This record gives sequence, structure tokens and C-alpha cells, in this order.
Amino acid sequence: MEIKTKKDFYKFLEKYTEETNKSRMFRGVHNSKYKLIPSIGRIKTYGGKKLTLHEEEEILDDFENKAYLYIKDYNFNKLDLLSFGRHHGLPTRLIDWTQNPLVAMYFAVEKPFTKKEAKRDEYSIVYIFNVGNPIEPRDPFNPFKINEVTYYVPKYLDNRIIAQRGLFTVHNDPYTPWKSKKLKIIKVHKKVRGEIKILLNRMGINASVIYPDIDGIAKYVEWWHSGLH
Repeated sequence: MEIKTKKDFYKFLEKYTEETNKSRMFRGVHNSKYKLIPSIGRIKTYGGKKLTLHEEEEILDDFENKAYLYIKDYNFNKLDLLSFGRHHGLPTRLIDWTQNPLVAMYFAVEKPFTKKEAKRDEYSIVYIFNVGNPIEPRDPFNPFKINEVTYYVPKYLDNRIIAQRGLFTVHNDPYTPWKSKKLKIIKVHKKVRGEIKILLNRMGINASVIYPDIDGIAKYVEWWHSGLH
């Protein structure tokens, strides 16, 4: 499916907001060059090699030690810690998803293309993954000892996770772009991205809602008064 007009966007809304399907998760990305690679998979050692599993776990341990003041009141398991860290920018083997298609669409159109990006790419992307069964919280598992990509519904310990209806896929091979027959791609053309962001705002989806804090309010106010809508 390609979205090139407002009419196409309304068709997307009709299909993915009116249908009741509790097995879908959505991810919006800025442009089609962004592959489904976890953030930890973009990090290399000083020698230019991939991180070992031990080095990846060391990163998480270091985060846990240095963030102790902020997490001491929680009884985090490794999955909790990874999801909390990911929402605060920590590179992990998790990829962020949402159960709300409008939130995914917002992330796809949130930032305008630079001139360079507009020359080399025409589309933003919304990925849709159909798990096959209703998405529900599951028992904790060791994220460093899995053999396949597995989804994880985090505890709602963070306002952003709540606002974004966030969940994650946990990747057993974070250095390889993820592909699956259950993945669907929605292309959003660059010429309609700005219009969609305005329409989403009218529907109550904007930075102040997606990021429910002072930073989100500031982002929204900047956009609203920038003349970019």
C-alpha cells in the first residue's frame, strides 16, 4: 500500500483503525533506508568488529550501575531494564513498536525530510507485523538467550510507553536486518507527509501527546509556531 494523497491516508485509517485486530504491531520510520536493525546492532568495537554477547551485557550492567538512583525503587529483570533503557536512548537489542497505527504514522512523518534526504528517498515507512495471536504480556525471558525474534510487552513504568502504547521485539541477531513473511510495508510519499502530520494533530496525535512531558510540549509548540504546518 502506498499513501500519496489524503484520500490514501483515510483508506489507511479505515483499514487499520476500524478493524479489531489485537495481533498487530506497528512501527513508523523516517525513510525507507531505515532497516529493522536494533540500535545495538549499529555499534561496533574500537576495532570495528561487532559486539560480543558479553560486551552487550556489559553495556546493560554499566547502565544499571550508573542509573541506580533512578531505578532503585523498581525490581527490574533484564527485560524491564532493557526496555526502560531503550526509551531513554540506551542502545539495546530491542526495537520499539506500538499497538496504535496512528502513533506509528506520527513517527513516520514527525521530522521533515532534509534536502539531501528528499533527493535520495521518496518515502517514509510504516511497518506492520502480524504476530498471529492476540498480543498479551508474557512471562519474562532472558533476552540474551533466545533463538528467534520475540515480542515483549513492557511494564508501564514510563509515561512515554503508556502514551505510545509501546511494546518491543527482542532480536536474537541484532546485527542482521529483520525480515519476515508476516511483515507488511506501508509507503508514505514525501509530498503528503506534512499534510498527514496536520491531520494527526487534529486527531489528537502530536508531540505533546506522544512525549507527555515538558520536552514534548516544547516540541509541539515549536512545530505549531514554525509555519511548517
